[in-house]
Amino acid sequence: MKKILHWLDENLEEFLLVFFLIAMTLIMGIQVFCRYVLGQSLSWSEEITRYLFIWSGFLSVSYCSKKCLSIKIEQFVAIFPRKGKAIFKLVNHTFELIFFLYMIPFAWSYLMSAVQSGQLSPACRIPMYYIQAAPLVSFVLVAFRVLQRWIIEFRIARGEHVIDPAHPERNTPESFIAANAETGIEHAIESGIDNRIETITNANEEEH
Repeated sequence: MKKILHWLDENLEEFLLVFFLIAMTLIMGIQVFCRYVLGQSLSWSEEITRYLFIWSGFLSVSYCSKKCLSIKIEQFVAIFPRKGKAIFKLVNHTFELIFFLYMIPFAWSYLMSAVQSGQLSPACRIPMYYIQAAPLVSFVLVAFRVLQRWIIEFRIARGEHVIDPAHPERNTPESFIAANAETGIEHAIESGIDNRIETITNANEEEH
């Protein structure tokens, strides 16, 4: 059971996206063959492909959240040390998590409206709630992936050595050495200040 859950955690979005892509390619290939070779078009191919594309679009949001693939400006974050980057990303993931948790009830209402209406697709007569379930599934998955990222960044911000699958550059020995160096400098500064305070206190006591 643990192996299955681990596999789903690592590959769920990738598997579904690749499966949908292969299905869309095959369906449209068959459609092109039937139209230009057999002279007959399929009535259901474009509709199925459209719905698979919708599902792929929503699932890709979860995939990008897991892999930290988004449009962003890295120059500002790059100037911070390892812990500083983690704190900055922690704040970012907090806002993301709040947003997607906020959107889940609306996605549920959208799905329930489709269930109650009983609407069917024009060509294949598929219940439309199968397609309109995509936002709900996507937002739940995204919230879960963002929460995973939040925990990783929180542990890094605390100074723990965490293996980050989305950022392989963080897992190199050099990165861990740099993190230890930063921590060592902080402790050295703190201990130096304490020693100076102790020295001054002792000097004052000797004078009196």
